[in-house]
Amino acid sequence: MSQLRRFFRRLDSFLRPARAEDELAREVAAHRALLEDEYRLRGLAADEARVAAARAFGGVELSKDRQRDARSFVWLEDARRDVGYAARLLGRSPAFTAVALLTLAVSIGANTAIFTIVRSVLLRPLPFPASERLVFSYDRFPGGGVERAGTSIPNYIDRLTAVSAFESQALYRYAGFRIGEGAAAEGVTAFAVTPSFFRVLSVAPQLGRPFAEQEGREGHARVAILSFELWKQAFGGDRGILGRDVRLSGEPYTVVGVMPEDFTFLNPVVRLYVPLTFSAEDLPEASRFSQNQEQIARLAPGASVAQAQQQVDALNARIVERMGELKPLLLNTGYGTRVVSLSEDLVRRVRPTLQLLWGGVLLVLLIASANITNLVLVRAAARTRELVTRQALGAGERRIARQLLVETLLLTLVGGAIGLVAGAGSLGWLTSLGIADLPRGHEIRLDWVVVAFVLALAIVQAVVIGLAPLAQLAGLNFSTALREEGRTSTAGRGAGLIRRGLVAVQVALAFVLLISAGLLFTSFRQLLAVDPGFSAEHVLTGSIGLPAGRYQTEAEQAAVVHRALAEIRRLPGVISAGGTTFLPFGYTNASGGILVEGYTMAPDESLLSPNQLRVTPGFFEALGIPLRRGRYFTEHDTAGSPPVAIVDERLARRFWPGRDPIGGRIFKPESADELSAPIPEERWMRVVGVVAEVKLRELVAGEDTRIGAYYFPYAQSPEHHVSFVVRTSGDPMAAAGAVRQAFTRVDPELLFEDVAAMPERIERTLHGRRLPMLLSLAFGAIALLLAAIGIYGVLAYQVSQRTREIGIRMALGGDAADVLRLILREGAVLVGIGLAAGIAGVVGLRQVIASQLYGIGALDPVVLTAVGATLMLTALAACAIPARRASRVNPVEALSAP
Repeated sequence: MSQLRRFFRRLDSFLRPARAEDELAREVAAHRALLEDEYRLRGLAADEARVAAARAFGGVELSKDRQRDARSFVWLEDARRDVGYAARLLGRSPAFTAVALLTLAVSIGANTAIFTIVRSVLLRPLPFPASERLVFSYDRFPGGGVERAGTSIPNYIDRLTAVSAFESQALYRYAGFRIGEGAAAEGVTAFAVTPSFFRVLSVAPQLGRPFAEQEGREGHARVAILSFELWKQAFGGDRGILGRDVRLSGEPYTVVGVMPEDFTFLNPVVRLYVPLTFSAEDLPEASRFSQNQEQIARLAPGASVAQAQQQVDALNARIVERMGELKPLLLNTGYGTRVVSLSEDLVRRVRPTLQLLWGGVLLVLLIASANITNLVLVRAAARTRELVTRQALGAGERRIARQLLVETLLLTLVGGAIGLVAGAGSLGWLTSLGIADLPRGHEIRLDWVVVAFVLALAIVQAVVIGLAPLAQLAGLNFSTALREEGRTSTAGRGAGLIRRGLVAVQVALAFVLLISAGLLFTSFRQLLAVDPGFSAEHVLTGSIGLPAGRYQTEAEQAAVVHRALAEIRRLPGVISAGGTTFLPFGYTNASGGILVEGYTMAPDESLLSPNQLRVTPGFFEALGIPLRRGRYFTEHDTAGSPPVAIVDERLARRFWPGRDPIGGRIFKPESADELSAPIPEERWMRVVGVVAEVKLRELVAGEDTRIGAYYFPYAQSPEHHVSFVVRTSGDPMAAAGAVRQAFTRVDPELLFEDVAAMPERIERTLHGRRLPMLLSLAFGAIALLLAAIGIYGVLAYQVSQRTREIGIRMALGGDAADVLRLILREGAVLVGIGLAAGIAGVVGLRQVIASQLYGIGALDPVVLTAVGATLMLTALAACAIPARRASRVNPVEALSAP
């Protein structure tokens, strides 16, 4: 015992100069005292307990029972002590701890936010029972410019019996209603659905019942099902609403059900459901290609999407065969139907973008991990004396590893918790960038899977970062380390290579992220420069729905729109105004095939289905669409005047190449039968004008491949839903109230809804590109900062370790400029290696990146040069401080240092 006490006294005096080593001595004493307390609990006397503790600490083997009892008690105390010791050590290194926590919080926070979006949109199953069996089908006519259409009622009816792979099928389409009466009425977006709709989704109303089959027939459709939100908002959650009538667009509908609170299908703005009825005009073969509905289905147990696709293809082949003279036209259009998983189809356009963002944020995490690993390696090198002293006292590699892992685990868990909170909070910021407009955007929320994922990331980081110093200490000679620690000496070659390699990795990953960000930013600027073909500034837009009960005839519909426009045009600040059934960059759209007099299609040419717009006089003027030939529509183009039309330049080039289209005639078939039947003379529309081609759906053509557009007067073919464009002399939204009052003066039942400035509508179509661009810029900036910190840290450490070497160089005749060049050259080598690896990474990922770009290549030399220069300048700034410090080393002080 006396020898052991003398050993500890000598060890205490040896360790006293370092605070961390004092802590080690106290820990040894505390560990021995802990064993003494444990043995007292086992009934030993005080002297016996001290002897037993000394023997245990000295390695004398005790009985197996006492070893087991001691370990089970001491393990928890050791863990508590390790956590406390780690917390004290981290507290004594505030700079290191702050930098590490901030790095972890930023990287894990970014991963939390992006993984929350990815999980909610891409990975989480749809919120319906057995949602993997839900499919979506759509017809397509790619040769005619229609890549995605809906489906027709005759097609749906045929599939009910011919497609056995479908257990159940349903149709739906959007509809709009006003709920209530007079000034208190409110616009409500609805789905008109077949009675089978809720059966396909396997969802029943929370209150009441679903639609009965007979309610899908004309004359039995005056029933409605409310969303939970509408039930609460409009009726105060009154359970007595069942069986009562409500006024929808002036007509009485009986409420038969209320949906569950968490029920949403596709779009959260849909708050009402009414039956979709089939009229006599919808059923004949002539309506076969009026694809005005959307179809969903539930696969039968054991059936696959491929089986359903085969059966639908076989049915379509039979339909085409019996089309007679229309068969060649259908074959030329490439007519067919796609059957796809509903969950896959919903996210088809955003999947590549979100996967790219997820990859980018994981790269940020890797850069952060490399950065912290470098910091930990440097810190471990500074603690070499402490760690080897522990080993000299008998602590094995496992004990050292446990302490290091506890330190990094504590660090990463705290950083992960901060990042988790920051990531959850950033979802609100991301909402302002448009994530709510993503498919399933209303479902984005933090859940236990995201929390578990973040915790797993933190634990993996802790293991990787904590074990890195062990690799650096492996094979270290204890006596040499104890003798040389504290003197100026170069670090181990292996450890130095690891640190420099981590910096090069950071530079490479940062380069990849910065290139992606630069390309997306440049692409977005190119997109903003796209000319929509009209002047969007100072244009107010909105829509009204004409109550069917009040405006039953086309003449009444045309007359009320005419009066409303007259009221709007009299408002102060209004320059021009017009109406349309197809609002550019809005939710309404239409297309249809046309025949051109005197134009003979080639044998393999497809019938075109251009965009179709019914517009009032003033529409072109309000949007500033240039007139190329002829005239705009006027007030004289009424139902009683000869039918007229205006075409855009693209159609003019297609059907009248090298000729003047003015005076030419076109025909719009109302059904498939009219494609081959003689055309009545009074149905021909004479072309009176040619206008510039405009963008109607997106600035850049995506899935919409429709060719051209044609316009005809609203008064000659009115509809109940009308959108308005109003050009003002100032802020368009400032005029919204006056325009709304103008509609009220015409008819209090007219509600001006979906009000927005035209630039805002265009902006909405860019959300899918703006979000990845902004996040990529943020990730790139973070990566650049972390790479700069990594470069600075490695060079600063090298300067501190090579102080004696630098002093010798300067004593032998070297000057400050030589030392400066030496350190800068080392930094440039690191950056150069990283840039080379980064360029290779960009080349490897060029196809993935190119899929998100517009108007620029994935290896654009301007962007590559700009990003490379930015990274080099940042690296130079990071190298400058250590290099300057090295150049100011005093040779006398460096050589006289112990």
